[in-house]
Amino acid sequence: MFPEYFVRRARISFLFAVLTTLSAFSQQVEIRGKILEESSKSSVVGATIRAKGHAGGTVSDINGDFHLKLKSFPATLLVSSTGYKSQNIELYENEPVTIYLEEDVNKLNEVVVVGYGTQKKSNITSSVVKVDGAKLEQIPISSVDQILQGKVAGLQSVTFSGQPGANQQIRIRGVGSIYSNASSQPTFVIDGIIINSGDLSRNTTTSNVLAQLNPDDIESVSVLKDAAATAIYGALGSNGVIVITTKSGKVGKTKFSFNAEVGYNTHGPIPNAGKTLGTSDWVTLFKESIINAGYTQAQADAQATNYSDGTVDTDWLSLVTRKGQQRQYNFSASGGSDKTKFYVSAGYFKQESNVIGSDLKRVSSVVKLDHNVNKKLSFALNLQPTYSRENAPSSNSSAFSNPVMEYYFLRPTQNPYNADGSLNINNTAKDFSSLFNPLYIVNNDKTYIDFFSINGKAEAKYNIIDNLSFSSKLGLQYNNLEEYKYNNPNHGDGKSVKGRAYAYYTRYFLYDWVNQFDYHTYFTSNKDLALDATAGYEALSSKQYSINAASNNYPTDKLIASSIASTPTEASATWSDYSFIYLFARANLSFQNKYFLSGSIRRDGSSRFSEDKRYGYFPSGSAGWDISKEEFFKPVKFVDNFKLRGSYGVVANANGLGNYDWRPQVGYGLSYNNQPGGSYNTLGAEDLKWESGKQTDIGLDATFLKNRINIVFDWYNKITDNLIYKLPTSLSTGFSTKITNVGALQNKGIELTINATPIKTSDFSWDVSFNITHNKNSLTKNPLDVDQANGSFILGKGHDFYEFYLKEWAGVDPTNGDPLWYTDETKTATTNNYNSAAKVATGKSASPKYYGGFSNTFTYKGFSVSGDFYYNYGNYVQDQWAAYLYDEVNSSYGKYSYNLNRWQKAGDITDVPKLVYNSTNKSNAASTRFLYKGDYIRLRNVSFGYNFNKSVLSKLNLSSLNLYVRGTNLFTHIYDKKLPFDPEQNINSQSNFNFFINKSVTFGINVGL
Repeated sequence: MFPEYFVRRARISFLFAVLTTLSAFSQQVEIRGKILEESSKSSVVGATIRAKGHAGGTVSDINGDFHLKLKSFPATLLVSSTGYKSQNIELYENEPVTIYLEEDVNKLNEVVVVGYGTQKKSNITSSVVKVDGAKLEQIPISSVDQILQGKVAGLQSVTFSGQPGANQQIRIRGVGSIYSNASSQPTFVIDGIIINSGDLSRNTTTSNVLAQLNPDDIESVSVLKDAAATAIYGALGSNGVIVITTKSGKVGKTKFSFNAEVGYNTHGPIPNAGKTLGTSDWVTLFKESIINAGYTQAQADAQATNYSDGTVDTDWLSLVTRKGQQRQYNFSASGGSDKTKFYVSAGYFKQESNVIGSDLKRVSSVVKLDHNVNKKLSFALNLQPTYSRENAPSSNSSAFSNPVMEYYFLRPTQNPYNADGSLNINNTAKDFSSLFNPLYIVNNDKTYIDFFSINGKAEAKYNIIDNLSFSSKLGLQYNNLEEYKYNNPNHGDGKSVKGRAYAYYTRYFLYDWVNQFDYHTYFTSNKDLALDATAGYEALSSKQYSINAASNNYPTDKLIASSIASTPTEASATWSDYSFIYLFARANLSFQNKYFLSGSIRRDGSSRFSEDKRYGYFPSGSAGWDISKEEFFKPVKFVDNFKLRGSYGVVANANGLGNYDWRPQVGYGLSYNNQPGGSYNTLGAEDLKWESGKQTDIGLDATFLKNRINIVFDWYNKITDNLIYKLPTSLSTGFSTKITNVGALQNKGIELTINATPIKTSDFSWDVSFNITHNKNSLTKNPLDVDQANGSFILGKGHDFYEFYLKEWAGVDPTNGDPLWYTDETKTATTNNYNSAAKVATGKSASPKYYGGFSNTFTYKGFSVSGDFYYNYGNYVQDQWAAYLYDEVNSSYGKYSYNLNRWQKAGDITDVPKLVYNSTNKSNAASTRFLYKGDYIRLRNVSFGYNFNKSVLSKLNLSSLNLYVRGTNLFTHIYDKKLPFDPEQNINSQSNFNFFINKSVTFGINVGL
């Protein structure tokens, strides 16, 4: 009986254990969730999720999704991923959960937006630079492309005009095209949508599409530089790609942010060499010029009285410049749940230039919604409407109504006011017989542009299976420009026709439809070998509609509408369009997170080429090796990461090419014998094909001393062949030139970026950033048979595209004050006959040899001080208008004060020849005399701020509060003392009377709720 008792008890115990186990199993629950990167809201792939106290776990898929079985609630999830801070999440009920991971301090593991997706920086094998949106916010500059100056190695950003909203000239790794109508500007992509960028205006001097985008709404900017990064954009990738990502909502309670900033703009100091003459000096040089021409002192005195009575000494600089007001206000709200997230913002920006009559007002807004229908399907909507008004009087040499041009041309003896205080527009030699009174022009002429734009995107995403998703997004860009120019009938450009007006209406509509699959998988059970793949189709179309109207002969100056004028002179409408279609694919392989391979292929079709030349294929390949993860490298303790990478790819250029350049065309709108007709106006080029760029890049990414020092180095070699150029052709065709493919251009160089934190304590930190770029440009295949002049430059094999081709200045003959030039490149003989001197390749280029940025940031408790410098070295700047400002001092010309250094007597050593009225010696004609070193260092941005501590914030019920003062362009050091103007000119380093660069000081507050 005893054994039977134990047998029975054993059976009961076994049955109880089985039932308990089955009961426990039946109580298991499955939790589902998503892992996202906190700042960019992008999916975190391969994050590890496990429950505390339990064996096993899972990883997130390509969309960041995961599902995990739990025994019961409550439970603690342990979430970790390389490059992110680990999270412990408490769960109390079975609801889907979204977990946001904060990036670790190791910047090599941050998520970077690349073409058609994102990647961890630690896995990237191409040359990509990310600029955080925090570095772009609350800077008193109108557009993001201006703010990028000095922040990215390899990116040259030139602010050539102080006109608010002016177009910015950007080159990534040098000039990529030599055709005047083509473009070397990079392609801009906003939230995954390719846009029309640059200057779309047709009447104002300069305007910028990117000035419609509020920098405060930007989350990050990725600059894609090498072919491995840009080849997936194919025909739009030759000049680099800049990808802008705007802010989105985050899960959590609604957060509010408000900032306000007010200040003023002035102009920087005019170099001594470029200051204009006062009345006393002008009269002295004017008389001397006449006497040197063979006239008597009495005759010179008499001539001077025609222009000056000795009582007027006008400071035109102070009259055409001002202290312009600057202000901006920005408000945003963001938040949401696991189902729906939102971000809305509104901004107001106003900037008055330091030059009279020039300003920009912008009202911007953003509405972004992200909604998860279920674990499979999600939608996103993004709308960014903006309106701006830009008052933009002529700001280059195209018209005498340009206030800056008038500063250099008007005499100090001219009085802007009459005796009764009214503006002087008298048509006399002493007053304004040839030049205009800029004060009257600004008050009575109108030149403005109303710019309305909408950037938008609608996106749907469907998770087909755990590691495969499909997304479709339709992006729209609408630009509506209404431009108007009115010249009054009393004074200025409109006087000869009794007033005139021009009206231009321009509408651009672009859509970009992208459909793509994204796939992620592991080939091994230990997840050592991973694959990320993307494939898709894209269609882009852009249409332009333009209306032109003009009229003159106004009965009154009180009304400016063109309908008031009695004589219509123009009425026309035009249409233009272009389209692209793309197929693209990319695959990224990683093994043990230390070996990386990547490849992409793109097939492009463009309407800008004939049917036979319309399509092109653009492949790229790259590889990376993280040596620091090898066993043999582990003893090197001071190195945190050390990755080598290399890439090669093929891209093309179709930017800026005329939509119909390849077609033989007939132009109508002509009259023959009072009958309507037309004629051939374009020869066409049906054999025209893509400019093709082949680029090699070798790079190094390294961090040291627990991420206190970060170094990025790149060497690149970019060759662009099949250059588009207009070659001379037989006049029997009816045309003098024909557009074709000929020649090759090379850009090669190095880029170095160093970011370091020399000091970091609990209360104090010091961060340093430095980048430098060296680029060498040369034609490797001459599009012409022999070297030829290309304006002021030489077009020849082995020469920089922007190498100056001029007569070589030899100075001034000390015996008689004659100008001298070298006869040829040997510089062994001189001549005082300009026509006897030969043009030579000077070896001096408009392209800088080195450029970059340098910044320091100091923080102590709540205080912070930062300064950003931009520097430029090794290029030369040409004064294109020297012929009107040097040597001959007369009623209209010769206003530079540098003329005071003129030759006066035998033995004088100077570089300003003898002043001779109506001289024919051509001393001020184009030569190397008017080339100046373009080296400079500029304090681009400096700020001082204070962040209030948590104890103060809690009392105020605020999440953040920051007060700051900021300055831009406060200091510029110029190395060439003979340079008469600011060294930052056009990309070709030629002056053009552009508006002075703004020098601003602003005060601001930033409040978070």
